[in-house]
Amino acid sequence: MRKTMEQIVLEGQAAKCESMEELYLVWQMMQQMEEEPYGATCYGEIEQRSFHIDGIVSPEDFNGTLYILKETNMRKFIQKGQTMPVISDVRRQVASGKSATGEVEYLDYLSGMQKIVNEKIYKDPAKLSNQKLLKQLAILYVNKRGGKGAADDISMQYGQYYIEFIKRQIRLLKPKTIVCCSDEIFRLIVMEVFHNKKQKKNQETYMKWKNLVIGDIFLADEDFLPTSDEEHAAIRVVRMWNPAYRVNNGQYVSVEEYLKEFERRITNETL
Repeated sequence: MRKTMEQIVLEGQAAKCESMEELYLVWQMMQQMEEEPYGATCYGEIEQRSFHIDGIVSPEDFNGTLYILKETNMRKFIQKGQTMPVISDVRRQVASGKSATGEVEYLDYLSGMQKIVNEKIYKDPAKLSNQKLLKQLAILYVNKRGGKGAADDISMQYGQYYIEFIKRQIRLLKPKTIVCCSDEIFRLIVMEVFHNKKQKKNQETYMKWKNLVIGDIFLADEDFLPTSDEEHAAIRVVRMWNPAYRVNNGQYVSVEEYLKEFERRITNETL
């Protein structure tokens, strides 16, 4: 999808935003300027102006861990024939540990991963309830309009279209650990946010992985530049399955299996 000059100007403004509130305001303006979003960055059943606010769940409890997921789940709104834009703050649902409207999924997965991050990365053995664990994290949805859990490309197309906004949001959040909940999200974040794109002579863009991704972990310094120096790295980016990952028999992977795999990846136990 092409962008108008006005949209390009808004992208420049997004890069200068000093607060999340300011960024979200510019982001929503950008969304409303899309001329033909349906089929590219928006489902036909979802009102184009819908927007889900995410970020740090509890500023008082945040410990630097950011989870990036594809989209909030709008299926209940679609089933009810929602025609007005849905504007919601999903941070409240994460903080409560409940999601009455079903927008926020995988809370058990998130709290379980947070417990592992605390123990293995931050060396914090404190026993916390799931609700307290959820208050320690930040959550970022690649697709701020929301989706319907379909296995298609719309969320990642949205993410590519709004990558300048996502980049700014991550910088404002200042995470120490980023968990990318899908291979596509990991590739998008590492290539676009951490200045690790290279270009061949034929103008093809590619990712330089050698010596930078160890197992499923990518390291960066405080300036968001790739580094292979684990001792002095400021940011750790982890590649993890989408919580909706399916195993060979078509069943979703269980929470227990998922968390076992996450622990293996975050500690690079197989290396």
